[in-house]
Amino acid sequence: MRKNSLLLALFICGFFQGFAQWTPITLETKASFRAIRSYGKHIWIGGTRGTVIHSSDGGANFHVSNVPGADSLDFRDLAILDDKTVLLMSAGPAENGAAKVFRTENAGESWELVYQIKEKGYFFDAILWEGKQGLILSDPAGPFYGLIRISNKGRDFSLLNPATHPELQKGEAAFAASGSSLQKTKLGYYIVTGGGSKARVLYGKDALNWESIYAEIPGGEGTGFFSLGVRDAKNLWMGGGNYSRIKEGPVPVLESKDGGTTWSPVVKAPGYYVEKILWADPYWILSGPAESSAFDPMKKRWISLGKSPYHNVCRVGDRLYGVGGRGQIGFISLSQIQQLFLSKE
Repeated sequence: MRKNSLLLALFICGFFQGFAQWTPITLETKASFRAIRSYGKHIWIGGTRGTVIHSSDGGANFHVSNVPGADSLDFRDLAILDDKTVLLMSAGPAENGAAKVFRTENAGESWELVYQIKEKGYFFDAILWEGKQGLILSDPAGPFYGLIRISNKGRDFSLLNPATHPELQKGEAAFAASGSSLQKTKLGYYIVTGGGSKARVLYGKDALNWESIYAEIPGGEGTGFFSLGVRDAKNLWMGGGNYSRIKEGPVPVLESKDGGTTWSPVVKAPGYYVEKILWADPYWILSGPAESSAFDPMKKRWISLGKSPYHNVCRVGDRLYGVGGRGQIGFISLSQIQQLFLSKE
């Protein structure tokens, strides 16, 4: 074997050892991805350069395309309304033309710009859809967070004016990281924040009445809670860190067993920057651009899923799919995770 061939083989071997638990998927794209959601067997992924990826068969096949007129946009989150209808949300300064929502009603065959806000200060962070209506979360452009109601199957948008809202901290914002800074349960809405002196949790019994329910963790520029994970209305996890220090965990992983009223540290949680927390029954999954891990609540044990690059993950059947920078996409099965736990016993 020639020397350069040997070096290549060693590199490939080292690469796959580093990602031993995850199976990489090679697609013709170098875009970076933070948006991924599933609906039945449909998987939708959004990223930089106006890139969108769709699978209609649970990940067996993926189709990569670009939304016309969106080459400069970064799709940080998306909402799936049904088998054919999807909303793509771009993140970036509104005054630079980056706060936009595109809609398809034919599974991506064509896209239409359905909403844009141009006022300085707005920066879309997350979008969710529940039943017959949705909500967009934006960084504050005034005395409270920007909240935009979505209705009529993603055709109509209205900027909300909250009736009650806690005073904002200097520099406070939500993070457009994995679309999980905004969540909803049957008890109401939750927003996790950072950037201010304290990382906070805001709670709204509806989208118009908000209060601060937790503010005990030091924040700072680029530091705070990035993700809220929901098991059910009472059991919540949240975590984050600082996006410029991905191998460190300056913000602990916390859990609540009472719908967010009280929080406590998760014992022996890994100490790296967490961008997504996901409940994938029967495990909690943590992922960031440096590592990923799984926690078994029954056994109260952690396992590492490797040095993985995934900003965001979602579940489709027995598999978890992850997306990251430079076109990195991969999957791991819950069956594999179960075997990893068994092998550690």
